[in-house]
Amino acid sequence: MKKSLYAIFVGLMVSLSSCDDFLAVEPPTGFTSEYIYSSESEIKAALAGVYSLMLRDDAYGNRLAYVYNSNTDVEMSGIATSAANVNGGDMACFEPKPYWTTLNGTWNTMYATINLTNDIIQGVETSELYQNADKTKTSTITQMYGEAKTLRAMLYLDLIRIWGDVVFRTVPSSSEEDLLVGVTDRNEILEFLIDDLKAVEPLMFYAGELDYGVERASREFCQGLIGLLAMNRGGWALRPNVSNPASIGYMERGENHAHYYDIAIEYLGKVINDGRHNLTLSFEELWDRENNWSTPHNDDIIFSIPMLKNSSSQFAYYLGIPITAGTHPYGGASGNLNLSALYLYSFDKMDLRRDVTCAPYRYNERLNQEIRLDLATLPTGKWSKLKMNNPLGASSQAGTGINFTWMRFADVLLLYAEAVNEQFGPREDAKECLKRVRRRAFESSDWSSKVDAYVDVLGNKEDFFKAIMDERKWEFGGEGIRKFDLARWNKYSEVIYQLYHDMISWGKVANGGFDPDIPDAAASVYWRNIPDPNNSDRTILDIVGIDEFVHARPAGYTEHELAKKWYALDNATESYEPIPAIRWSFRGFINYNNAAQVSPTDPLRYLCPYPSKVITDHRGKIQNYYGFNY
Repeated sequence: MKKSLYAIFVGLMVSLSSCDDFLAVEPPTGFTSEYIYSSESEIKAALAGVYSLMLRDDAYGNRLAYVYNSNTDVEMSGIATSAANVNGGDMACFEPKPYWTTLNGTWNTMYATINLTNDIIQGVETSELYQNADKTKTSTITQMYGEAKTLRAMLYLDLIRIWGDVVFRTVPSSSEEDLLVGVTDRNEILEFLIDDLKAVEPLMFYAGELDYGVERASREFCQGLIGLLAMNRGGWALRPNVSNPASIGYMERGENHAHYYDIAIEYLGKVINDGRHNLTLSFEELWDRENNWSTPHNDDIIFSIPMLKNSSSQFAYYLGIPITAGTHPYGGASGNLNLSALYLYSFDKMDLRRDVTCAPYRYNERLNQEIRLDLATLPTGKWSKLKMNNPLGASSQAGTGINFTWMRFADVLLLYAEAVNEQFGPREDAKECLKRVRRRAFESSDWSSKVDAYVDVLGNKEDFFKAIMDERKWEFGGEGIRKFDLARWNKYSEVIYQLYHDMISWGKVANGGFDPDIPDAAASVYWRNIPDPNNSDRTILDIVGIDEFVHARPAGYTEHELAKKWYALDNATESYEPIPAIRWSFRGFINYNNAAQVSPTDPLRYLCPYPSKVITDHRGKIQNYYGFNY
């Protein structure tokens, strides 16, 4: 199915592949605008070009899947063992540099893609097909028009979440002078996009009515995106101190935020009330299907950026369980994106999502499990080549073709619950949305205590919001949205401050120390090999010390030190200290040298600097702030 989608694109948009400069995109050679927008099939081919650009490595094929995820209490995207930033790419530690070349590649690719959507939007608006279309009912041409605008809005939201204020253009660039512009305030952009999508949403098709289902931007995705844009407009953001570019800046909530929560309630409510999506599949089955290139149009996934087998996607390679290549047909997987070990221990032991999301092991060349668990060494189990019914081959590496899941129905339910709580407190419909997510997370025999009692006791706004924070943490682990949530809640500083100190406290308690807030910790876990019940030629791990802390090695098990290693003798200082991975992995905010001076209310620099080349090309119209002014 995907091959035919991209076959439409081959040859028509090939000139776009050489785009290197910001917005400097040549129109497809050999075709006039009048020809392209004279038939629905040609417009669809142009739209396929947008999807094709999105799967590049500089966009959703790689970088936006994991590179721009700084460390959180869920994902640990990078571990630093010293105070030095060698290549400028320490996004994970809140210390990216303007000369980090990855920034420029993503900036150019995202704007090339936006420029193509602008081309399509303008071309459709001036076409006879659109001008003569009945605007009172949905048609193929109104769907494609709305689809282009929805994709453009998604791209701009991701740019805002990476850079803050960005260059904003809604018409195609036609000359070099078009490029020499400054940035636009992100709230102005978000407000425009919300109104823009409101106008096209009624004339779009639902995913179940589209030929590629949730692999195309549908009406319900447009509705959900309006809600998400509104939540970002109503939320907090890091703002620059324009009088002092060397300052980190300050957190600020936009004016009239309540209005945007009302918009979120309206449009997220449409997705829920239309009843076209549900959480019917189990959590495990959902991800099994994703690993097998199968996405129903009526379950959890609302929009999934389509990838190509043997060409694009890092899911089940960089993001997923590590595998050593061998003679087996699954190929290799690095599994370099890790979760925090403390995240593993935050789950209720009965939560079915834990063992799907957290995989404290890797597979060797014989496909036997080996222990892989440490401070920030915990693979995410949602993606794994071993889940593939038709593996890609012994020599396969990246390019798994597994889609980039951009929006889920569980996200919509929890965003709706959050917005209602913000406006009205824990109303019954908000509680029911939270319950729907938790029902899938637990066996039905546990619903009385883990769903109904858990939610019903949340009687005030503060407690319900804390529950939403936790639920989103447990639901979306490894999917890279925790950073964005923490930022718009103005909770990023607080959470990282607490995580830094909790890691130290775990290390101390594991070595016999005392902390009144942490009475116990997982000093070690213990493992043994047992036969794989699904394959007698392989072994899997039986691990104790995760469901509950165990402080003595059971007979027949091997000890694997965990928090015991986090606080150790430092040969340089000749004293017991937190290990370097704790000292420096959050160094752009809190570290071994400044911890005593850092407050949980200090702003945390989660944004990226504008690329050095962009600063140069824009000839003084764009400037870096947030301490990036070098």
